[in-house]
Amino acid sequence: MRMFARLFVMLFPVSLFFCLAWPALGASDEVPRITVESLKKMMDEKADVLIIDVQPRRVYEKGHIKGAVSLPWTPKLTEAQAAALPRHKPAVVYCDCGPGEADSASVGARLIELGFGDVRVLADPSIRGWKQAGYPME
Repeated sequence: MRMFARLFVMLFPVSLFFCLAWPALGASDEVPRITVESLKKMMDEKADVLIIDVQPRRVYEKGHIKGAVSLPWTPKLTEAQAAALPRHKPAVVYCDCGPGEADSASVGARLIELGFGDVRVLADPSIRGWKQAGYPME
């Protein structure tokens, strides 16, 4: 019985991690990526694109891609949270979470589930690459 209890104590946290993290990890491959340069080209060509910053609001307020709207990451984006966003525009979602873009990818996947037709994730280096290139910030 003690061995079972020890095994449970050791495996439960690992199992819990995979149950909670798996959707976000899996979502990262489902949403197409766009490079920093491609997004800048779209903006230069005056494309009507919705840019979504999923970083915490305090980070967004310190500086974000020009024209981006703030939609801080949540484990499960709701229909109500996405209701004000135009579904007919191409959307580019970004964060600063490094390779895999886990937060922006999970939000992007959820937007697709909610009926957004053209959603892409800004590929790593994402906002860092945007800043390094000297592209417009607000």
